[in-house]
Amino acid sequence: MHKLFACKKEKKATLSTRIKTIAIAFAMSVMTLMPTMYTYAAPQEVAQAAIGIDVSKYQGVIDWKQVAASGVQFAMIRVGYRTQSEGILTEDPFARYNLQEAQKAGIKVGVYFFSTAVTAQEAIEEAEWTCNLIDKYNITFPVAYDCEGYLKATSRQYPLDRACRTALAITFLDTVAARGYTPMFYNCKSSMDFNRDWDMSVLASRYKVWVASYPAVTFPMIPCNYAGVHSMWQYTSSGAVAGIMGNVDMNVSYFNYTEIAAPKNNSGATLVTAPSPIVAPVPIAQIQFADVNEVVTTTATDLNLRSVPDASSESTIVGKLKPGDMMFRTGIGNNGWSRVIVNNQIYYVSSQYLTKVF
Repeated sequence: MHKLFACKKEKKATLSTRIKTIAIAFAMSVMTLMPTMYTYAAPQEVAQAAIGIDVSKYQGVIDWKQVAASGVQFAMIRVGYRTQSEGILTEDPFARYNLQEAQKAGIKVGVYFFSTAVTAQEAIEEAEWTCNLIDKYNITFPVAYDCEGYLKATSRQYPLDRACRTALAITFLDTVAARGYTPMFYNCKSSMDFNRDWDMSVLASRYKVWVASYPAVTFPMIPCNYAGVHSMWQYTSSGAVAGIMGNVDMNVSYFNYTEIAAPKNNSGATLVTAPSPIVAPVPIAQIQFADVNEVVTTTATDLNLRSVPDASSESTIVGKLKPGDMMFRTGIGNNGWSRVIVNNQIYYVSSQYLTKVF
């Protein structure tokens, strides 16, 4: 889940006050659409709207004091993900800092995990990993299951059908509930409409639902255009909030909590410093490629073939090269990447793993 730059704080504060006022009235009108949820991790859930954001490493180092002053009431923080190709559990490098600083600023916190589980064992592993990471923090809002990209042929989840995907989500969310957190399912409107990719008749009856939908005219002007039962709406990916450089996802929840939840583990989280900012990939137009016309091969196992000459995101992986695979190389970049032709398409491979054949 991943923007306008923050400016003119005085106007933002006024705007956020108006939005919250409208949101409260708006939420009260839709509460009748929400089912009764049976797992409440935080003290005293109330039918009251709240304005929030969701963040990950892509927002860089956030000034959480400014975020709180702007009127943001809660934050859904990505704690980690399982990689799309290798299936490795990976912590978001900004997770602990964001949890620590948002909590310190008085913002209510929830979290989400980006899953690519393909077995029940992996779904349990993801949920336990998430709960173990967050148990020393004040997690008041839900713990959400986020699963995307499964319709891409390069995804390890590509072979799964709707029933399998739904069962894995249930396994993750039930494990979270057993650890004392409120479970919530996240996905986009199109994937949930008419149960296209998920069995929403089951998921919405058991868990809170967080829907992403970005209509041209959006909150607070109109209600969410997703007709299914839901408890939270991600209404734009282009929000601007003081303290965050660039765009950020904005959300409205139709519930809030009167208090901040205590940690499950009272031993205290280790204090962390702000991580180094994520360096944006260099645009292809700025990379100098020396033109060549040669055949190359690789001896590396499962070498990533990418759509861009950068390795910062799993989403750019379009395939794998095996030892002995040969291809035409048309350019050698000054950034350590080679431009190659595979199946009549231009892709990029790390130059250090390629050997010239002729």
